[in-house]
This record gives sequence, structure tokens and C-alpha cells, in this order.
Amino acid sequence: MHSLDLLPPTANATLDVCLAGVNARVNAPSHLAAMLALTLANVPPVGFGDEPDVVVSVAFQDDLWQIDGADGSRTSLPGPSALPQLSGATVTRLVNGVAARLNLRPLRAAVIERDGRALALIGDDWESAGILAAHLHGRGWTYVGGDHALIDPATCQVFAVQKLLYVNATSIAQLPLPYRRAVEASPWYVTPKGISFFAVDPSGVNAAPAWRPTALLAGVAVVDGVMADSPSLEALAPKRLKEERFARSGIDWLKMPVADLRIGGNSETCDLLEHWFASIAT
Repeated sequence: MHSLDLLPPTANATLDVCLAGVNARVNAPSHLAAMLALTLANVPPVGFGDEPDVVVSVAFQDDLWQIDGADGSRTSLPGPSALPQLSGATVTRLVNGVAARLNLRPLRAAVIERDGRALALIGDDWESAGILAAHLHGRGWTYVGGDHALIDPATCQVFAVQKLLYVNATSIAQLPLPYRRAVEASPWYVTPKGISFFAVDPSGVNAAPAWRPTALLAGVAVVDGVMADSPSLEALAPKRLKEERFARSGIDWLKMPVADLRIGGNSETCDLLEHWFASIAT
């Protein structure tokens, strides 16, 4: 178990990764950089001697954590923020910087693909979206994004963000059986407020590679935490897709089927998602 105490800033360290083909660097206090190195362990490294195209810097000043993005944006978090909060906000700034560099759109989503066609799970119920993605992965699907993705709005091509899966301890029992060994090998973190979670690496779950570098976005399921005795999918009308929650992404959702998902049991819900996804193939 790793206890995520509210540590004071330490000496700076540098983390270099190659995200969606872009050389990116994070300058951060060493304890945060160490956690980011684990979180992004599956992201390819930067080539030897290559300079970064995107730089994100994290500093502690005036009792605030300041996360400065490559695009000039800044995220400010209170001094007592725990490491998982800082790590998540830093990854978001990194993804946004790469998106700006490539003229892509960042999307908070679990993206999973089969045969080059990707399904994005978006919505307010993030824990359920992650659990369903894990069940699909256990059935032979491949991750493109665990909770972040980069999308080309012109082509709907999705590029991978290979971040470890953060699973709350209360949800860990819902992961499919093939994940048992991965969970046993995962670091277990506890925040100062007593919130515990696992950082799960899906790479060891199946014999096949867990990640695919790119896929074509072919369908979207909106997971807002609506539960039912039996799962169902309801296609969203074009008017709904113009609402602010969709419009702010900068993606033309009319290019693909988008449906509201009511969740039943995990197995039954994944059966439905697989049948629906096959039915919308063109």
C-alpha cells in the first residue's frame, strides 16, 4: 500500500514521454513525477536526444499548486491537494497540450476497439464506464484510451492515451475475472481522506496487447449512471447532440451513432453493447 500523504514540494524531476507521436515533457516535484512515471508507464518513451514539443510544468507557490500547460493554460489546485489529484490534473494538461499541437480534440472517455473500430464510453458515471470497458477488454477488445483520448474531428480517428486504470476500491470487485492477476500486481493507494484505489495495468490481462495506437471512432455510449433491471440503449436525436455537453468537445457527433445507456448487470450490458456495436457497422 502507498499512503499518499500531503507532502511538501521536493526537488524537481523530469518525465519525458511520446504521446500520439508528440515528444512531451513534464517538469514536476520528484514525488509527483514518480507517480506520473507509473501512471504513464505504457506510453512510449521519447527517442534519445529528442527535444520536447510540449512541456507541462508543475510548481508550488503561494500555497497553490500551479500546473502550466503548453498552450498557455493554467490549472490551480489548493495546497492540501493529494497526489492523485495533482497527477490527474497534470495528465489532463499534457493531453490538452498534445491535442493543441496536433489540432486534435481531447476527450474524457474510455475508448475500446475491435477490428479497428472504436467505441467511446462517456458520461457522468465514470466508474461504470471504466468497469464496462474492462469487461469488454476481458472479452478481447483492445484499449485506445483508459480515461482520456485524442480525436481528429475531421476523420474521427482516435489516438491512444495509455494511462493506467485508476479503480476505486469499492469498484474493484466488479472487474472481470481475467483482471484478478493484474489487480494483485497493482499498487494500492490511500489518500489522506481515506479514499483507496488501485492503479491497474491492463497489459497483463490478455495474451494479446492491451493497447492499440489508433482506431476509427464508430459509436458512442453515454453512461450517466442510470440503472435498470435490464440494460437498454436509446439513440440520441440530433437535437440532443447539439446540447452544450456535446458541443463543447468540438466534435461533430452527428457523424456517428450516439446512444444513452441504461446499465443492467455488467455481463448483460456488455452483451448489449457488443450486439449494438456490430449492428451499426457500415
